[in-house]
Amino acid sequence: MQHLLNEMVETYGDRIYRLALRYTGERCQAQDLTQETFLRAYQHLDSYDRSKPAGPWLFKIAGNLCRNWLRDNREQPAIFSEDFYQSSDPGPEDLYLSRERKKELMQAMFKMPLIYREVLLLKHVGELSYAEICEALDLNLSLVKNRLYRGRVMLRDYLEKGGSN
Repeated sequence: MQHLLNEMVETYGDRIYRLALRYTGERCQAQDLTQETFLRAYQHLDSYDRSKPAGPWLFKIAGNLCRNWLRDNREQPAIFSEDFYQSSDPGPEDLYLSRERKKELMQAMFKMPLIYREVLLLKHVGELSYAEICEALDLNLSLVKNRLYRGRVMLRDYLEKGGSN
């Protein structure tokens, strides 16, 4: 069982962390949520169906923990740590512009309803397939596609208006 958990951490650890970071905007909190995700996975490893990929199961756990964190910390404004914007762009101007684009994108994401944000995060940060998103959120395929489409439209509209929403 320990080997299976180690494999899950190695395969999905970074993606779970990036997802939690996008939910919280805080590096330390994202690390805590990532650790909690794998702790819960270990505690419930007997309920994991080994005939299926572990990704959707882990992202379901992580998503639930992140949503609970958001609910409990609703009144706290999102404060993004410096790590949130880290980039490997070579020049200072490129680094600044990249950070500004990421900041604007995440501000837009935090303004949209959670049902659209979480589908976008699972698709683009968690890198899950449509089927894996359906499994992680207990939604049917048409609803996942609809939420992805609407979320992308909301992001585009917000970004085109320069964040004035």
